[in-house]
Amino acid sequence: MSLVPATRDLEGKVALIVGGTRNQGAAFAENAAARGATTVISYNGDETAAKTTLAALLDHGVTAEAVRSDACDSAQVDALFAQTAERYGHLDIVVHTPGAVIKKPLADHTDADFDHLINLNTRSAFNTLRAAARHLADNGRYVVLSTTLTSVMTGPYGLYSGSKAAVERMVLAAAKELGARGITVNAVAPGPIDDDFYRAAETPESIEAATHHSPRGRLGSPDDIAPLVGWLIGADAGWVSGQTLRANGAMF
Repeated sequence: MSLVPATRDLEGKVALIVGGTRNQGAAFAENAAARGATTVISYNGDETAAKTTLAALLDHGVTAEAVRSDACDSAQVDALFAQTAERYGHLDIVVHTPGAVIKKPLADHTDADFDHLINLNTRSAFNTLRAAARHLADNGRYVVLSTTLTSVMTGPYGLYSGSKAAVERMVLAAAKELGARGITVNAVAPGPIDDDFYRAAETPESIEAATHHSPRGRLGSPDDIAPLVGWLIGADAGWVSGQTLRANGAMF
């Protein structure tokens, strides 16, 4: 990672990065740790990635831990949030990253495809948003990844876009519900990000086409998105809530 913020403005804060061991999640976790936050990262399966990212967080001289937890399982999510808040005395920041994509025309999607995308994209975000509403300290921060494609809705991404659009509406509702406590709730919608997640869903031809379509001549990187998420979890973004911030290098 190349993100090394200049200040330790998050010292005394406790951050939970759900899915914080790989790709964009790891970048968000390191941003929080580099700024002094006690940083908890959760993961579902890749223990090797969890150990690697945890070591990088500890290098910043903060308290950090990796916890196995399935974001699609509400009981596991509730336990993760409750245990984090109890262990460290409070929970101030939550960033949610898990998701899935299946590229197909709507007519070709199966019931199993629908269940998979709703579970990974919508249900998992609902689980952590509900838990955040219960466990976040006053003036806390919640950020969830969406996608720029919710504003495009073209090509074989219709069901994927719909599952993310539902998250954006929940963000707006939660921002209104939690505003009196000073808690901000926002979504960040990246364009194509050159990481394992994106490459697993695409073909070499589609990746080349996306790169050609970009005004910058490249795909985004996790380090392009982490500063935006990092701003939203800090003090300076206290008046920004209920928003979906699109970050795609003018690709869409």
